[in-house]
Amino acid sequence: MRQIDVVYSPMCEATAAMIEKLRIWLEGTDIQINLIPYHQLPSDKKKLRKCENCFIDVYDRGRKIDTVPLHKQQLYAALQIERNAEDEEPVFSKWNGLTAEQFKNCLHKDEISFIPITKQNYLREMSMCLTNYPFGNPSEQYHQSCISLKSKVFSEVWQKEDIAGIFAVLDDRVIGLLEVMPREILQKYGYMTGTAGNSDSYLTIGCYEVGYGVPRVEMLDALMENLEKVYPLFHRKYLEGIGIYEWRDGFNPYWVYEKYGYSRTEKLADNIIVMPKKLCK
Repeated sequence: MRQIDVVYSPMCEATAAMIEKLRIWLEGTDIQINLIPYHQLPSDKKKLRKCENCFIDVYDRGRKIDTVPLHKQQLYAALQIERNAEDEEPVFSKWNGLTAEQFKNCLHKDEISFIPITKQNYLREMSMCLTNYPFGNPSEQYHQSCISLKSKVFSEVWQKEDIAGIFAVLDDRVIGLLEVMPREILQKYGYMTGTAGNSDSYLTIGCYEVGYGVPRVEMLDALMENLEKVYPLFHRKYLEGIGIYEWRDGFNPYWVYEKYGYSRTEKLADNIIVMPKKLCK
């Protein structure tokens, strides 16, 4: 029996779907999966990852052979498995989306609601990454596993904060989200954070995502603008984001932090900067 190590984080609910798919792909082979939650990694291995977020990584005898999103063809080739390796086509939401102009009109008419993420509604917020994700939705058969995985993270947040950021809704569809959690929770589960100051005083922006068919730059801007309106609901003094250069419409682009008054402090890599801001307290 041969064993592969699968290091994963519960920060992204879709990780549970990837784990389930991996099990199906390797069913009937002599490959055994050793699941390792990020927070159980030895400290020296965590240090090697300080410039990237952890989602899911597959290792064969210490060598990384696949990462998010998992690819059946790549995995089979690395493990020398002779099977049909055709990857499934991603499933996208069935709606036409919005142009940038339509999005701006919806904002102007107050047709988009920006709602704090709370203990009462976080399952609704999670629905975006299950049914309206920009890069394809996990199959419905995995949704309960996905919900279970991420719910454990939220349960830790509710012990320290009353809200976990905001999400945007149009016509009952979640079209954007900006998650904010205590720094130590994101650190624990393998997401990039700052290290300066007392972590008990810091919140960190984690998942900052835009739904399928929604103009990314415009929504990233609108989410940050509306996050400012709920600052008084947080208990901690500082909020930090991880600004990434040279990727204007990507994850955590630096420009949106710069626009809303975040300063530049720590440098995690040439194009990755920790950008904190003091909340009004």
